[in-house]
Amino acid sequence: MLSAALRRSPRGPRKDRRAAILGAARALCFAHGASGISARKIAARVGCSATTIYLYYRNLDDVLHHLRMEGHALLAAAFAGVDPTRSALERVRAMGRAYYRFGLTQRGYFDLMFSFRPAAASRRDVVQREMYTLMLLRDVVTHGIDAGEIRRDLDPMVATNALWAEVHGVTVLAVSGMLMQTAADHHEEVLEAVLEGAVRWLRTPGDHDG
Repeated sequence: MLSAALRRSPRGPRKDRRAAILGAARALCFAHGASGISARKIAARVGCSATTIYLYYRNLDDVLHHLRMEGHALLAAAFAGVDPTRSALERVRAMGRAYYRFGLTQRGYFDLMFSFRPAAASRRDVVQREMYTLMLLRDVVTHGIDAGEIRRDLDPMVATNALWAEVHGVTVLAVSGMLMQTAADHHEEVLEAVLEGAVRWLRTPGDHDG
C-alpha cells in the first residue's frame, strides 16, 4: 500500500524524502564512519520506518554509492577549475594540487570514496561509474602524449594510475595527520616534490615545459 501511494504521490515529496535519506546517511557517515550507518539510524533521523528506505535505495551499499558519487562530483568540479589552455604537464600538477586540497577539505567524502570499500563497491559496474574522475586525468595524459609533451612510450592508463597512486599516497598521509607531524610546516613542499618527480617521469626527453 505504501509503495503504491508513493508511486501516486507528486514527484516533489518523493524527491525530498530521497534527499532526506541521503542527507541522514551523509551526516551519520561523516560523524561515525561508513560502518556507523544503519537503516534504523537513518530512519530515526528522517522520521520514517527503516523499510521505507528501501523504496528509494536498493540497500545500504546503494546509499553509500550515491554518497561516493557526490564526492566524485565535487572532485570533478575541482578538476574543472584547472585552466584547459595550460600544457598537459601543468594541468597534471594543478590536478594533483586539487586532489590534495580535496582530501584535506572533504575528509568525509575522501575517506568514503577511497578507504571504505565494501564488497558491493568492487562490482565492475560500480567501479566504472566511480572512476570517471580518474578518466579526467587520463584525458589530460592522453592529450599530452598526442601533443608530444608526455612520453609516447607510456601507456595512458598505466601513467594515469601511477600519477594517482603517487598523489593519493601523499594525500592520505596528510589527511591522517602523519605528514603534518613528520614534515611539520613543509607538507606542501612534500607534495610539490612528489609532483615534480611525476612530471619529470612523464616529460618527453628534451622538453622542459611544466
